[in-house]
Amino acid sequence: MIELAGLENLMRREDGRQFMAELLTFCGVGDYSTSDNLIQNSFVCGRRSVGEALLMMIRAIRSADENQDGLSLLYLMRREEQRREEEDED
Repeated sequence: MIELAGLENLMRREDGRQFMAELLTFCGVGDYSTSDNLIQNSFVCGRRSVGEALLMMIRAIRSADENQDGLSLLYLMRREEQRREEEDED
């Protein structure tokens, strides 16, 4: 199993959450399209599986304070990502 301390440190910083949001987007997390090309599908599925594994590890971050556990950090990351997208639209 991968040590979660480094990932937790990354997720506790705003710039770390921005990096992770961009990485998850690059991995195709949340995008479940397919094509007729089996090789392309295999590549996309492999990349997505890395992103899904990262999500599972983030969710595994525990804290005595419920507002600082992995789920809360994921929510905060998504809210910050939404704000950046809204700012880019303006």
